[in-house]
Amino acid sequence: MPTPPSYPAAGHSLGVLDLQPTLQAPPTGTYDVACSNRLPLSSLLLADRLAELYEMVFSDHPEWLDEAVVDWTDEEDILAAVEKFLGRVNNLFPVYDEFWDLDLEVAEWRLYEIPVMPIGYDTWHEDWDSLREPARYLLHMGYARGEEDQPHQPDEFANLYPNHPVPRYLEPHRLLDALRQVAMPYPELAALPDLILMLDHDTGNTWLDMGEYDLAEGGCPLWSRENVEWLVEEWQKARPVLDRVVNLLDWKNESPAAIAEKLTAVREALLEAYERLPDDEPASALLPQTTA
Repeated sequence: MPTPPSYPAAGHSLGVLDLQPTLQAPPTGTYDVACSNRLPLSSLLLADRLAELYEMVFSDHPEWLDEAVVDWTDEEDILAAVEKFLGRVNNLFPVYDEFWDLDLEVAEWRLYEIPVMPIGYDTWHEDWDSLREPARYLLHMGYARGEEDQPHQPDEFANLYPNHPVPRYLEPHRLLDALRQVAMPYPELAALPDLILMLDHDTGNTWLDMGEYDLAEGGCPLWSRENVEWLVEEWQKARPVLDRVVNLLDWKNESPAAIAEKLTAVREALLEAYERLPDDEPASALLPQTTA
């Protein structure tokens, strides 16, 4: 039986879809070798999807499709191509852009659902110790305080912050307007209302309000031009707020003494805002004498 002719190499297509190096048969031209070099359908579909996303997200950079030719039979090359695309997306808004294992299924998933990286707070209790102050202080203030009419219940907040007490019914989220009227002694404290809103998932911005739990419950958004434009716009609004909050968290964080000074400044700002609330008993009347 005569040997069937080798299949011709695929014609050139743009960038990541240039399949010629992958499909080019070796010089022997034997049927078995040529067939063994055929591109798997799953890889072909993934290559097509990646090219589609480049055209959707980076239509102003058509040259990026022509930068590199990928061997679509090599898993490492495929993952590297997807990582490069996601790394470019990460310059627009935060996404997970690295793979820790060779997993083409994960790569494919990331080309159909946007792997957004949540930056908001998840307030489940066991993770509070890892947070920088005053995030822990504010969370314990809201969730770890004993009830006045149930003295047998431990007051975890009072035990954790004996030198920085506040009135039992001081609720940080109710002080936002008053806090913005307080003349802060340090510029870093101007971000205190922003941090309180982030901890309450109430900024109105998806990046600042979304934590890992929220993302797990709601799922990642699908790739679409509308979703990409929305995420870019939301991230541009979130970025300056996040910068202010990070500056507050980094401020006076180098030693226990510095952290205590920060908590004292935060407490004083909260008390001043609390005293501005109408029809409330002055905070100073409810507090024991303490040292910072």
